[in-house]
Amino acid sequence: MKNLLAGGFLFVGGAIIMTTTQFGSVIPMIGAGCALLGFGMLIYYLFSDDGKY
Repeated sequence: MKNLLAGGFLFVGGAIIMTTTQFGSVIPMIGAGCALLGFGMLIYYLFSDDGKY
């Protein structure tokens, strides 16, 4: 359950960072990477048996 929460926070936080355009073009790309990583973690932990296949 901790990993599911971590993936959710990473996804939402990355999406929020991705929408900030006042810091140039590098920070939104880092936010997009965080959002993709968080989304992948969410999918992995939702469809696996507690992180184990």
